[in-house]
Amino acid sequence: MNKPLLTIFFVAISSIFVVGNINFSADSLTLELPSTIIASGNTTFSRQNINISSNYFSYDTKSQLGKFEKKVLVTYEKSKLQGNLFTLNVNDQIITGEGNIVFNAKDLIAYSNQLIITNFEVLRLKNNVKVIQNGSQIRSDELLYNLKTDTILSNQRVKLIIEE
Repeated sequence: MNKPLLTIFFVAISSIFVVGNINFSADSLTLELPSTIIASGNTTFSRQNINISSNYFSYDTKSQLGKFEKKVLVTYEKSKLQGNLFTLNVNDQIITGEGNIVFNAKDLIAYSNQLIITNFEVLRLKNNVKVIQNGSQIRSDELLYNLKTDTILSNQRVKLIIEE
Protein backbone atom coordinates (compact mmCIF):
# COMPACT_ATOMS: atom_id res chain seq x y z
CA MET A 1 0.00 0.00 0.00
CA ASN A 2 1.55 3.31 -1.08
CA LYS A 3 1.10 6.47 0.94
CA PRO A 4 -0.30 9.46 -0.93
CA LEU A 5 2.39 12.06 -1.55
CA LEU A 6 1.80 15.79 -1.81
CA THR A 7 4.73 17.94 -2.89
CA ILE A 8 4.89 21.71 -2.62
CA PHE A 9 7.69 23.58 -4.42
CA PHE A 10 8.36 27.31 -4.31
CA VAL A 11 11.17 28.65 -6.44
CA ALA A 12 11.46 32.32 -5.55
CA ILE A 13 10.02 32.39 -2.03
CA SER A 14 10.35 30.25 1.06
CA SER A 15 7.66 27.90 2.27
CA ILE A 16 6.38 28.38 5.78
CA PHE A 17 4.44 25.71 7.67
CA VAL A 18 3.09 25.85 11.23
CA VAL A 19 2.14 22.80 13.33
CA GLY A 20 0.98 23.70 16.83
CA ASN A 21 3.82 25.65 18.42
CA ILE A 22 6.36 24.43 15.82
CA ASN A 23 7.33 26.51 12.77
CA PHE A 24 9.06 25.25 9.62
CA SER A 25 10.43 27.07 6.62
CA ALA A 26 12.35 25.82 3.60
CA ASP A 27 12.85 26.29 -0.11
CA SER A 28 10.90 23.06 -0.62
CA LEU A 29 8.41 21.27 1.64
CA THR A 30 6.99 17.82 0.93
CA LEU A 31 4.05 16.47 2.92
CA GLU A 32 3.84 12.69 3.15
CA LEU A 33 0.36 11.99 4.39
CA PRO A 34 -0.70 11.38 7.04
CA SER A 35 1.97 13.04 9.20
CA THR A 36 5.49 13.48 7.74
CA ILE A 37 7.00 16.79 6.63
CA ILE A 38 10.17 16.71 4.54
CA ALA A 39 12.05 19.95 3.92
CA SER A 40 15.10 20.77 1.85
CA GLY A 41 17.09 23.88 0.99
CA ASN A 42 17.66 26.56 3.64
CA THR A 43 15.48 24.79 6.18
CA THR A 44 14.60 26.15 9.60
CA PHE A 45 12.72 24.51 12.44
CA SER A 46 11.62 26.49 15.50
CA ARG A 47 9.98 25.35 18.71
CA GLN A 48 10.00 27.54 21.80
CA ASN A 49 13.71 28.20 22.50
CA ILE A 50 15.08 25.62 20.01
CA ASN A 51 16.01 26.78 16.50
CA ILE A 52 17.52 24.34 14.01
CA SER A 53 18.74 25.13 10.52
CA SER A 54 20.04 22.55 8.05
CA ASN A 55 20.04 21.63 4.39
CA TYR A 56 17.46 18.87 4.97
CA PHE A 57 15.05 17.68 7.64
CA SER A 58 12.14 15.33 8.10
CA TYR A 59 9.63 15.64 10.92
CA ASP A 60 6.74 13.37 11.93
CA THR A 61 3.95 15.41 13.49
CA LYS A 62 2.38 12.36 15.18
CA SER A 63 5.48 10.96 16.89
CA GLN A 64 7.13 14.42 17.07
CA LEU A 65 10.43 12.97 15.88
CA GLY A 66 12.73 15.01 13.66
CA LYS A 67 15.92 14.27 11.74
CA PHE A 68 18.22 17.08 10.53
CA GLU A 69 21.09 16.54 8.08
CA LYS A 70 23.90 18.45 6.37
CA LYS A 71 25.33 21.65 7.85
CA VAL A 72 23.13 21.48 10.95
CA LEU A 73 23.14 24.45 13.33
CA VAL A 74 21.18 24.21 16.58
CA THR A 75 20.64 27.36 18.64
CA TYR A 76 19.36 26.54 22.11
CA GLU A 77 19.26 28.74 25.19
CA LYS A 78 22.54 30.72 24.97
CA SER A 79 24.44 27.97 23.14
CA LYS A 80 25.10 26.90 19.55
CA LEU A 81 25.77 23.39 18.29
CA GLN A 82 26.96 22.34 14.85
CA GLY A 83 27.31 18.89 13.30
CA ASN A 84 26.48 16.55 10.46
CA LEU A 85 23.35 14.85 11.81
CA PHE A 86 20.93 15.68 14.63
CA THR A 87 17.73 14.04 15.82
CA LEU A 88 15.01 15.64 17.93
CA ASN A 89 12.45 13.83 20.08
CA VAL A 90 10.02 16.48 21.34
CA ASN A 91 7.99 14.09 23.54
CA ASP A 92 11.03 12.76 25.42
CA GLN A 93 12.88 16.13 25.28
CA ILE A 94 16.00 14.58 23.74
CA ILE A 95 18.34 15.91 21.06
CA THR A 96 21.16 13.73 19.68
CA GLY A 97 23.98 14.64 17.33
CA GLU A 98 26.75 12.87 15.39
CA GLY A 99 29.73 13.82 13.31
CA ASN A 100 32.05 16.80 13.75
CA ILE A 101 30.20 18.27 16.74
CA VAL A 102 31.13 21.83 17.67
CA PHE A 103 29.59 23.36 20.80
CA ASN A 104 29.82 27.11 21.50
CA ALA A 105 28.74 28.51 24.85
CA LYS A 106 29.70 31.40 27.08
CA ASP A 107 33.51 31.61 27.13
CA LEU A 108 34.09 28.09 25.78
CA ILE A 109 34.18 25.98 22.66
CA ALA A 110 34.04 22.18 22.65
CA TYR A 111 34.49 19.46 20.05
CA SER A 112 33.32 15.83 20.08
CA ASN A 113 32.06 13.02 17.89
CA GLN A 114 28.63 12.63 19.53
CA LEU A 115 26.21 14.44 21.81
CA ILE A 116 22.95 13.92 23.61
CA ILE A 117 20.82 16.55 25.34
CA THR A 118 18.37 15.19 27.91
CA ASN A 119 15.39 17.08 29.30
CA PHE A 120 16.38 19.88 26.89
CA GLU A 121 18.86 20.86 29.62
CA VAL A 122 21.89 18.58 30.16
CA LEU A 123 24.33 18.25 27.26
CA ARG A 124 26.54 15.15 27.20
CA LEU A 125 29.46 15.32 24.76
CA LYS A 126 30.92 11.89 23.99
CA ASN A 127 33.98 10.38 22.34
CA ASN A 128 37.16 12.36 22.01
CA VAL A 129 35.91 15.50 23.77
CA LYS A 130 38.08 18.61 23.72
CA VAL A 131 37.04 21.79 25.55
CA ILE A 132 38.87 25.10 25.17
CA GLN A 133 38.15 27.66 27.87
CA ASN A 134 40.15 30.70 28.99
CA GLY A 135 43.26 29.54 27.13
CA SER A 136 43.19 26.06 28.70
CA GLN A 137 42.17 22.73 27.19
CA ILE A 138 40.28 19.88 28.82
CA ARG A 139 40.22 16.46 27.16
CA SER A 140 37.88 13.67 28.20
CA ASP A 141 35.90 10.74 26.84
CA GLU A 142 32.73 12.37 28.14
CA LEU A 143 31.76 15.79 29.37
CA LEU A 144 28.50 17.04 30.87
CA TYR A 145 27.31 20.62 30.50
CA ASN A 146 24.19 22.23 31.99
CA LEU A 147 22.70 24.45 29.27
CA LYS A 148 20.49 26.35 31.73
CA THR A 149 23.26 27.31 34.16
CA ASP A 150 26.21 27.38 31.69
CA THR A 151 28.15 25.03 33.97
CA ILE A 152 30.57 22.22 33.10
CA LEU A 153 29.86 18.98 34.98
CA SER A 154 31.96 15.86 34.43
CA ASN A 155 31.88 12.34 35.76
CA GLN A 156 34.86 11.03 33.76
CA ARG A 157 38.62 11.44 34.08
CA VAL A 158 39.79 14.62 32.44
CA LYS A 159 43.19 15.89 31.39
CA LEU A 160 43.80 19.61 31.85
CA ILE A 161 46.32 21.26 29.54
CA ILE A 162 47.35 24.79 30.56
CA GLU A 163 48.99 26.82 27.83
CA GLU A 164 51.22 29.70 28.85
